[in-house]
Amino acid sequence: MPNDNRFMAGVAYGIATVLIWAAFPILTKISVEQALTPNDISVLRYGTAGLLLLPVLLRKGFQNLPAVALVVLVFGAGLPYLLAVTHGLTLSSASHFGLVTPSAMLLCTALGGWLFHGETLTANRLLGLLCVVVGLGLVAIDGLLSQVSSIKGDLLFVLGGFLWASYTLALRQWRIEPLHATAIVSSLSMILCIPLMILTGESQLPQASTRDIVVQMGYQGVLSAVLALIFYSRAVGILGPSKGSVFGALVPGAAMMLAVIFLDETASAYQLAGVAIIFIGVMVTLEFIKPVKSKPAAASTPSDPS
Repeated sequence: MPNDNRFMAGVAYGIATVLIWAAFPILTKISVEQALTPNDISVLRYGTAGLLLLPVLLRKGFQNLPAVALVVLVFGAGLPYLLAVTHGLTLSSASHFGLVTPSAMLLCTALGGWLFHGETLTANRLLGLLCVVVGLGLVAIDGLLSQVSSIKGDLLFVLGGFLWASYTLALRQWRIEPLHATAIVSSLSMILCIPLMILTGESQLPQASTRDIVVQMGYQGVLSAVLALIFYSRAVGILGPSKGSVFGALVPGAAMMLAVIFLDETASAYQLAGVAIIFIGVMVTLEFIKPVKSKPAAASTPSDPS
């Protein structure tokens, strides 16, 4: 029974993570369409998360990380990433974000692991990545045919996936603890928001309602920037990396479903086919499904010491 309870706790943490991640495009799109600018979203997210995590950064410092590591971390998961995807949401649909950005992140992370860390791209992983590319192609076709989405917005989502992949690879390259990395990203992004607001002056915060501001501070600055990381880390800690990572595969479908429910977006045949193929591709890439059977190892001889 204790093992069952622990397993269910891991699943609950994973589901909570999926819901937080999937809600990002919905809540962000509602705000940028009704009240706030992408700059405002950035200030509320990193102003809140930066202040919350500043004690972590002050305690741990930068631990002699090179300047290039700090740049990659901040660009990958900080202010530049958020500006790219929030501007994308002003041009394209929330469901497209939910499909494109996580898929592009998986694709770029796998290719980056192969290029920079010497990871082996097995036949199953290559087949899975091909499925992801096909799924992204279907979403691109939907963007060409749709009146509510644009290729420009989808390209910004692809850029967001590339940036997040660079953040993921940086965590591995410099072996940075996730909470420490989040503190670095949030605190430095909070500082970068100051010149952003001074140079652009694009803000609707004085006109926004208290409700809109509080919702974005709570979601962007607390749930998305801090708690989602904690929940995901606990899910992986309980279930293991392989089982924990499967929750990322649920984000595209969950984001599309939430967009249909809360934004009245229509899921086209291209999108439905895309999310199905992307899900299969992710499962194959993670090798939960192995359509290509590996060759059995050669039988050892009696004289073989193994």
